[in-house]
Amino acid sequence: MVKQLVLVIALAGVAHAAPLQVRHVPPAEADAGKTLELVADAPPTTPTLLAHYRTVGTVPWQQIELVRRDAEQWVAVVPAAAVVAPGVEYYLDAGGAAVFASAAAPHVTRVAVTTDDARRARDEQRTHGRRYRLAGTGQWVDYGTHTVGGSDLTDRYYRLDGSIEYRLWAYPLDTLRGGTTRLLGDADMTKAGFKASGWFELGLVPLDGIGIDARGIALATQGGFNVGGRVELRLGDRDGTHVASGAEYLADVGTSGFFRFGWGTVPRAPMSATVEVTTLPASDRDIGVRLYYDVVAVFTEGVRIGLRAGYAARDQRVAGYTAGLSTAFDF
Repeated sequence: MVKQLVLVIALAGVAHAAPLQVRHVPPAEADAGKTLELVADAPPTTPTLLAHYRTVGTVPWQQIELVRRDAEQWVAVVPAAAVVAPGVEYYLDAGGAAVFASAAAPHVTRVAVTTDDARRARDEQRTHGRRYRLAGTGQWVDYGTHTVGGSDLTDRYYRLDGSIEYRLWAYPLDTLRGGTTRLLGDADMTKAGFKASGWFELGLVPLDGIGIDARGIALATQGGFNVGGRVELRLGDRDGTHVASGAEYLADVGTSGFFRFGWGTVPRAPMSATVEVTTLPASDRDIGVRLYYDVVAVFTEGVRIGLRAGYAARDQRVAGYTAGLSTAFDF
């Protein structure tokens, strides 16, 4: 009788020490920004199943209880916010006992990064996560003074631009911009330009490193309400090293074409040089040429201040100068 009792106790001890029958097959890969399901096969009598998870590189563990899907399967859903590159690490326990991996040796599921996700991460790093930009520019362009019949004829104008930009990063749509422009000047004996205009611009990035800006403009010129447009094709980073070419059309005011080369090799001081051919400030003017140089000082907290200096001429006899100031604030 005593031997039988000892045998029963021994068998009960073995049964209590037997491992929990929990089986889990880890997912091979997860998609960034999407929920991740963790499924385990376990009998209904299994103690409370918990999934402990965290994004690789973070410290605190988060936990979520597995709920029954059917008679044998239990599931936990890791929220999309935690499913980011390079991966999610986790382990499972039942009643406090580890049944798959452990806190000391968690399992890692790699998170796949799409091309757009990688692009967005680079853009966020480049802009320090700032999605908005307020910008303003002012410039003075003087082609010199012609003397005809004893009269001095001026050929000059000033231009003011203000804009706000939102970085959407929903590729190929990159940015949305809206703004206003004022351009007034003298074309010999007449006033030229416009006092007010409004415009909207789409910044497209069909391929990484290739940008296209397309702008529609509504303006009130000396002759009444008119329209215009601007387009720019760019290779590289607009705020760093790049080459760009484009054109602008302003009805009754003039047309411009330009080529720009920018470089960002000097820390916190990107620069650019631009060649422009234009009829501004009046569409009936002879074509003029402008050569100007821009340098921008990048301060902390997304503040940028730029200076412009250059040369402007319509013929070989008379020439003038270009000067300008720009400011931008990213937030």
